Amino acid sequence: MASKEEKIIAKLTDFGLNKYEAQAYLSLLQKANETAYQISKNSSVPQSKIYESMKNLVNKGLAVTEDKDPVKYSALPVKEFLQRYKNNVEESIDFIESNIQDVSSGIQIDYMWHLNGQDEVITKVRNIINTSREKLSLEIWQEEFKLLVEELKKAEKRGVEVVLIFYGDSKINLENVYYHEMEGMEEQAQKGRWLTVIKDQGESLFAIFKEISSYGVWTQNKSFMIMAESFISHDIYIAEIYRYYRDLLDNRFGPNLKSLREKVAKFI
Repeated sequence: MASKEEKIIAKLTDFGLNKYEAQAYLSLLQKANETAYQISKNSSVPQSKIYESMKNLVNKGLAVTEDKDPVKYSALPVKEFLQRYKNNVEESIDFIESNIQDVSSGIQIDYMWHLNGQDEVITKVRNIINTSREKLSLEIWQEEFKLLVEELKKAEKRGVEVVLIFYGDSKINLENVYYHEMEGMEEQAQKGRWLTVIKDQGESLFAIFKEISSYGVWTQNKSFMIMAESFISHDIYIAEIYRYYRDLLDNRFGPNLKSLREKVAKFI
């Protein structure tokens, strides 16, 4: 298992440092006002690489020199380093968001982007929700809803029409929620819970969540989107019909259309 220092060094490389620079910077944070030779010795950076690494850290503004013989180095405080990086990233994001439409062709992406693992799927769904402008339609189970509820509430507050087909027993504090019948759904949940998202009639995502694996696809393909819209519309119809004709449906097909679902299961 990697040590805490090894994990920190690995994370520092995410900020644009190479491994030797990260090792040297971490060494300086632990002990300031050191010569390149001392830094090499403390950080395990090879002597053949330490001078180049220290030059790069100085050029990147992450280390300062003291004009002595030999030259000694000290590190930029880590909080200042992280704040500077955060400011640069936010400035870049703001610039791209403000200017990208001027150079974008607006071409729709027709391929399927495959997503693997719960974290990757949920991260993509959060991005879809946070960038929505007009309408979000979702078919979602309670477990995944808990991970996305704050983003959905924020979307609704900024004027996005949010429509949910909800699989679960909780009551949801959103305007347009249709509750799917849950009788007999425990077995289905063990096989996999599904999540369907449609954003602004421009992109859609379908995912399956299981205990051992989760996966999904994202696309701007129109045919896929029409199919997703049909699934959500169908379940809205069923939810509304159940509101008014529950006793009739239960008497004819059993709770949650049990006999009908069993009949259909034989054919698919």
